[in-house]
Amino acid sequence: MRELVQKITDAAADLRRLEEGWLPSDADLRDAVILEDWMIGRDPLTGQTVFWGRSTGHPILGDRLITTSPLIWVSEDRTIARTLSRWYRLGKCTSPPTDAPSPEPEAGGP
Repeated sequence: MRELVQKITDAAADLRRLEEGWLPSDADLRDAVILEDWMIGRDPLTGQTVFWGRSTGHPILGDRLITTSPLIWVSEDRTIARTLSRWYRLGKCTSPPTDAPSPEPEAGGP
């Protein structure tokens, strides 16, 4: 439970700083997971907005296809993002199949 409280506290602090115009530096993002071939979607169990993609350097899930924790912020240029758990550096986006509904993320850039 303590770990979840810390994640929420850290995410809230980052959101407050983002609202004030701060953007993370390269140093802030040195441990950020890289996410390639990503797309934004909805978690089928919770309905929350998440990323699906191929991670590199994820401390728990490793280098593989993942579903992230809930998405809370994406930069306007779609190169960095914040989920409840951590920062991500975003690589190439993968478009959803043409017959898939277009997801509308709850989190947006500044």
